Amino acid sequence: MDRLERAISSELDLRVVVAVTTALVREACERHGLVGAEALVLGRALTAACLLSTLSKSETERVRLEVRGDGPLGKVYVDSRGDGRARGFLGIAEEATPQPLPERVGRRRIGALVGAGALAITRDLGLQAPYQGVVALQSGELDEDLQHYLDHSEQMPSALGCEVLLDAQGGVLRAGGVLCQTFPGGPEEPLQRLRDGIAGGSLYDLLRQPRTTEELIGFALGGLPFEVVGATPLAFECSCDPARARAILSTLGADDLVALADEQGETAVRCSYCATSYTLAAEELRALAAELRSERS
Repeated sequence: MDRLERAISSELDLRVVVAVTTALVREACERHGLVGAEALVLGRALTAACLLSTLSKSETERVRLEVRGDGPLGKVYVDSRGDGRARGFLGIAEEATPQPLPERVGRRRIGALVGAGALAITRDLGLQAPYQGVVALQSGELDEDLQHYLDHSEQMPSALGCEVLLDAQGGVLRAGGVLCQTFPGGPEEPLQRLRDGIAGGSLYDLLRQPRTTEELIGFALGGLPFEVVGATPLAFECSCDPARARAILSTLGADDLVALADEQGETAVRCSYCATSYTLAAEELRALAAELRSERS
């Protein structure tokens, strides 16, 4: 079972969040028909969002990541909640040509696929309004760019790494990630050691075998003793439903709904996040139009 776990070092100067996201990432990629480079990009983004959405330890926390790069895989949308639910998709056309998988030198670099642009991070802590930060993409490596955001925008020195291993067919074999941060006045050396290791492929090598969250914590802390302070199960889950599909169609207005019913009989609304389609027959469209007119009168 996919799982996220939080821990602190025994010296109380480092905190760690780690996640095994294999099933979550695999389901997201299978729903959208993604393999190879596309699965790598979405999987890293989903894993990173899971790590970020539990920093406040609140189940109501929500983190949304929007990548606005100019590369062929530069449009990424991910939504993760503190209770372990996450969803996401790539903004690419269904008929788009699959991108070649980058060579692995240390780790596979995806920056050229994401390109230049911006990264928007929206944090919703259940307060009056969510907070959004927008920063320029530094390298297109999503975990590195999020690490840069945490270091400079949130003033929290961090080491963040997310990895996806693929099978011979390009499907998701394993996925996971680690986030290590210092408390105020804490040491920088363990963070730099972890950053260098991730860049050199150490997280990729670690995930060649199935790993527990405790093993990932040990990796992040370089073998230092630690205490686990919380855990959360993770799963791909979308909040769409037939009612939301009806609400989306309602924005067209009554006249357009009737015209739609006359033209094509039934209409499908497809959720971008989970690829589920909801179909409304012509009779349902006309009934919805009648409801709108009744409300307006």
